[in-house]
Amino acid sequence: MKLLADGYRGVSFILQINADRFLVPLTIVGALTLAGWLLSFVTG
Repeated sequence: MKLLADGYRGVSFILQINADRFLVPLTIVGALTLAGWLLSFVTG
C-alpha cells in the first residue's frame, strides 16, 4: 500500500511540473488568438 501511495505521489508531482509546459503555450496561443480577433473586429 505504501508503494502505491508513493507511486501516486510521484506521478502527481510529475504532472504538476509538466502542467506549466502545457499552460504556457496555451496561454500564448490564446492571447494571440484574442489579439487577432480584436484587431480584425476593430479594423473590420
